[in-house]
Amino acid sequence: MPISIALMDPLSVRIAAMLGALFRGLLVFVLPLLPRSAWSQEEVDSTEALDTFRPYVRANYGYDSNLFRLETDDQARALLGTRDKSETYHTFAAGIDIDWRVSRQVLKTQFEITETRFDTYKQLDFTGYRGLLQWNWLVGKFATGDLGVNETKTQASFTDLQSPTQNLLTARQAYAHAGIKLALPWQLNLGVTRTTTDNSADSQQILNYAENKYSAGIQYQTSKGTLLEFDNQYREGRYPNRQIVGIAPVDNGYRQYDNGVAIVWSPTIKTQLKGALNYTQRRYADVPQRDFSGITGRLSTDWLATEKTNLGLAFYRDIGVVENNTASYSLNRGITLSADWRPTVKLSFKARAIHESQTYAGDPGFVLANTPTRQDQLTNFEFETNYKVLRKTKLGLLLQHGVRHSNQALAGYNFSSALISLRSGF
Repeated sequence: MPISIALMDPLSVRIAAMLGALFRGLLVFVLPLLPRSAWSQEEVDSTEALDTFRPYVRANYGYDSNLFRLETDDQARALLGTRDKSETYHTFAAGIDIDWRVSRQVLKTQFEITETRFDTYKQLDFTGYRGLLQWNWLVGKFATGDLGVNETKTQASFTDLQSPTQNLLTARQAYAHAGIKLALPWQLNLGVTRTTTDNSADSQQILNYAENKYSAGIQYQTSKGTLLEFDNQYREGRYPNRQIVGIAPVDNGYRQYDNGVAIVWSPTIKTQLKGALNYTQRRYADVPQRDFSGITGRLSTDWLATEKTNLGLAFYRDIGVVENNTASYSLNRGITLSADWRPTVKLSFKARAIHESQTYAGDPGFVLANTPTRQDQLTNFEFETNYKVLRKTKLGLLLQHGVRHSNQALAGYNFSSALISLRSGF
């Protein structure tokens, strides 16, 4: 029995329109680029993962009911000139993945360039990219590790910006890790990572930062696979642009120490437990009132309910970087539920629910003014499905719904979004 479009909700209409646009326009662009074998062979090629060069094209079409994460219609009218908070956009991308094996060494290279276009807020259109160069090295039977660099450029989140302002975030990372086998079953793990970020918008320049992280740990692994590691990390963060609180410039630079233990244990062949427990200390030179000391960590379990179904549960408490210009970190406590079902080799379904409490303890404005600390409650639901249309062509759909409640005025929001994606290799 036909269903009248008039009876469908706005999100359903948007999804139907996206599907039509995707298959009318994007398939015409993508499918002619496929090799002839991709049209005739439908089964999964087990050697695909061993291909040295894997070029691809990708196209996305998205809808967001509240792109700028605004709380009220009046707030939207004041900032956008309309109460309509929704937006649609599309992205075209081309890239290549390279796995080049030389003897026992592997050189990995990834590069992707993207063009994103918005239908209403065209001033947000941008060209982005993602690149990776990594050497997975191996020396005899006693040492292994990686050495690499990566860089991405994309539009920063609108969650705390809350305006149609283009802010291209460039993130760079250089890293090196090594695992050196000692007397069995012990191993020494060493690592160093440097991360930098740059924001293009003038109002977000105070968020630019650079962090150096150094880690050293001793790992013990039994013959049955149980892993125990004692790990120590030191981080040093620097913000080149000082934050102005009142009339005083504040240096957000910090030093952080993490000392703890991590464990991986499989009590049964279908169940795996992972845990990490740290004592974390973060120190600020300019505003010691917002120093942090406490327990952080994560506990998760994965259960292979059937050969095709995996269920997950995780609890965590950690501090992390935030993307607004009032705080350098927040204390996050949350729970995550996940389910992964793969009924066939071509079809997969994933679902995830997250609830998180955020306390903006790293905000010098609240600390210095002796006002209540900002606290947010976030709940997010995700559903994703992917279908392998052809051997190297995958069609995907991602649905999300999120809500944030905050004790700060006009910081809450709710949104629903849909993203249709098509990726094809050749």
